[in-house]
Formats: sequence, C-alpha cells, structure tokens
Amino acid sequence: MKPEQEKILNQAIEAGLITSPEDALDEGLRSIEVKLGYAPKEQSTEEWIARFHAWVDSHGWQTVVLPDEAMSRDSIYADCGLVDGKL
Repeated sequence: MKPEQEKILNQAIEAGLITSPEDALDEGLRSIEVKLGYAPKEQSTEEWIARFHAWVDSHGWQTVVLPDEAMSRDSIYADCGLVDGKL
C-alpha cells in the first residue's frame, strides 16, 4: 500500500467514516459493481435496517453550534465585499 493511501485510510478511520481498511475495500468494490451494472444483492428488511443503523452509528454526534452572528447574511457574504446588504 502506498503511504498516501495508508494516510487516507487512517484519516477515514479517525473520522469514523470506516472502521477498518477492509471497509474501504468493500466500499470501493460496491462502487465498481454499480459501474459494471451488477444488481445489488437482495437483503431482508432486517438486514437493511441493521446496515442503516450501523451507518448512522458510524457518524459522530458532535453538534457544532454557531453563534447567531455567524449565520447572518452579512457574515456569510463578508468576503464578497457585501456590507449591510450592499456592495
């Protein structure tokens, strides 16, 4: 494995996107299967729910709360030279 690939895998694991390098291989193979036109494997409702819950649990639960001023139009467009809604 190339050092850059290992770095990306480690970052994905740290970010909670995958739990192991094998997960990345599985994701890549699923992508290739779709491109080749393979039909997705049939799965029961229970299997789908289990995979969905695993996917949900793989995401962090940290919610970033921004201050109100960060959400204002003036703040969002400040880099464009917009001040008080005017150029």
